[in-house]
Amino acid sequence: MAEIRIIPENISVRTRRGETVRDALYRAGIELETPCSGEGVCGKCLIRVDDPENVPETPHKEISEEQAAQGLRLACRLAPKTDIAIQILSEFCRDEHRILEGDRDPAFSEWESGSEGRGAAKPHLDDSEPRMRNVPAVAVDCSDGGCRMIYDGQTARELDPWQPGATPMGLAIDLGTTTLVVSLIDLSSGGELTTTSSLNPQIRFGHDVVRRIQKGSTTEGLEELSGCVRKGLNRLIEQACEDSGVDPMQVLDVVIGGNTTMLQLAAAVDPEPLGRVPFSVGLESGRTYPASRFGLNVHPAARVYVPPVLHAYVGADISAGLLVSRRFFGKDGAMLFVDIGTNGEMGLSASGRYVMTSTAAGPAFEGMGISAGMRARIGAVEAVTTDGSGSFKIHTIGNAPAEGICGSGIIDITAALLQLGVIDATGRMLGPDRTEGLRADVAERIEKVNDMPAFRLGKGVYFTQQDVRQVQLAKSAIRAAIEILLQEAEIGAGTLDRIVLAGGFGYSLRSENLETIGLLPPGTAEKVYFAGNTSRIGCVRMLRNIGYRRFLEEKMGAVRHVSIESRPDFMEQYVASMEFPEPGELQ
Repeated sequence: MAEIRIIPENISVRTRRGETVRDALYRAGIELETPCSGEGVCGKCLIRVDDPENVPETPHKEISEEQAAQGLRLACRLAPKTDIAIQILSEFCRDEHRILEGDRDPAFSEWESGSEGRGAAKPHLDDSEPRMRNVPAVAVDCSDGGCRMIYDGQTARELDPWQPGATPMGLAIDLGTTTLVVSLIDLSSGGELTTTSSLNPQIRFGHDVVRRIQKGSTTEGLEELSGCVRKGLNRLIEQACEDSGVDPMQVLDVVIGGNTTMLQLAAAVDPEPLGRVPFSVGLESGRTYPASRFGLNVHPAARVYVPPVLHAYVGADISAGLLVSRRFFGKDGAMLFVDIGTNGEMGLSASGRYVMTSTAAGPAFEGMGISAGMRARIGAVEAVTTDGSGSFKIHTIGNAPAEGICGSGIIDITAALLQLGVIDATGRMLGPDRTEGLRADVAERIEKVNDMPAFRLGKGVYFTQQDVRQVQLAKSAIRAAIEILLQEAEIGAGTLDRIVLAGGFGYSLRSENLETIGLLPPGTAEKVYFAGNTSRIGCVRMLRNIGYRRFLEEKMGAVRHVSIESRPDFMEQYVASMEFPEPGELQ
């Protein structure tokens, strides 16, 4: 296997047997533009190799002899045999989420375990909660000459093929709109052997669930979307097994978390009812299916467990995620669990009462609908910092010149401009004729673009008045939903003990800026914990201990879904949340 070093991203990925550069980059979360799906036809996936004399050429009409000598290659045609260093020349997306485990806030882990973390107290464990011990769903009995699988204590199934003495394996799958993550678990020991990930190949059909619902609402579209994601999952399963020296036929148990749309598309269930009132779910949850239902290339007897789905827009990824923060189901205290995204899902636990909802926040925090919005790749503004003197600093991925702005940068620049006085509480941005009192290096960046005020981030890259309005729409939807849940639980924000932000995107945010722009209530930034990919971690726990499945099914039965669209006061809350906090409100 060869190692590919990507310059200047400072990312390295080791190839697998016969793997092309394109596929290796895809596995590392970098998707090149390949309209021909890697068939070597379009010539779009151009890279430059550092040592062209020792790297085979990839002949194509788009690459001249001179360019080939200079190191130009097609990533989809190059399967390196030795280590290489490359530069990416074509358009590409870099997954903004940190899709592998290891990104959890250490303070959150300390808090969950009961050790000191930001002053957290010992966790309260409900007496009904299963203790963390290895009680998998699967047992293999080879005592009478043949081998049988006993699943969840039920009737044994003959295992054919099965090698006596082989270790049963399980897969924890997080089926995300943007990313796919697969973890391979040794069911006999509970050990995690490896985790693999990639962008969801469905992304080329649209970045949000609405577009995929539309695409999948025809027979042809559903077949295409289903086949696409199954191929992506099976590629990850094959990679995980190859990395661990495991035969995919050893996989007998799978737990799959994901939003409801992604689950139905993977199971080839018509998603059309998810896109219209009353938003009905077509896939039963809190139950198991044959692996063939999801087209997984594992043992034919393998079962797939789908965690409870509360609502069409509060999916199994959210319920699985609650297992990572089991204190959500405690009898005491108050906790808010939020997964920030296009569809902002959240739940509130308060003294044994549990309510959950979702809100259409829109794609602004993912860079869509923003004039210079882009996915997190080289040149994207990912952070903006300010200090008490009124100065500021722009940080880009790869320290490259600014080409656009990604999700975390959008929140940061909004907060920074509020603190600098460029934006007021109503969201109005100062024009270039009203810069008195601002530092010179701030004032000189304020211009007019398309007859509206804009703040220059780089050459030709602006954050405009219209962008501010898009941020206000997104943050007010989430804040209004939070306020509705607080009202339902009859508590104030000050009562909250913890706010858990789930998902890789949440991990890249700064809690103080979420409070500055008013997405979170005043005085709550210090209560925020970033929990990482909670869906994947929850699925791993359900593989290791079947008791967590029963626990989650029971607890989710006590959760009440709040349909905020039917609340007469939602629009009032939404409008009230539109303005940004005054500086004094944050102190």
